[in-house]
Amino acid sequence: MELRPGLTIRLLTQDTVFCVVRVRDTYALALGPQRKQSVPLDSLGLFHEADLAGPSGELSMGQCRRLELALLVARPPQLLLLDEPTSHLSAALCDELEDALGSGPGVIVVASHDR
Repeated sequence: MELRPGLTIRLLTQDTVFCVVRVRDTYALALGPQRKQSVPLDSLGLFHEADLAGPSGELSMGQCRRLELALLVARPPQLLLLDEPTSHLSAALCDELEDALGSGPGVIVVASHDR
């Protein structure tokens, strides 16, 4: 397989584990200071304010999925691979995810047992 030079690819895996640092710090470290400021984590509506100060290592599976989604939304790739993207998410958040992906900037490949 040959890929175009400069192509950005991101993968949303089924199971995500984060280090034991604060949720805000995990987001900031992954994105860098400029991107973190241009897309603040609390602006995405994926977390309650109280959850942002807690350790990432103690997040539930659904919260880990939300943090990984936040990182993808904040730095959208040209090719997004989603492995069971609706696992561990509420029905309402699944609908919001579907709406958000429809306006994405690139190609999306989804593997799912969901609708």
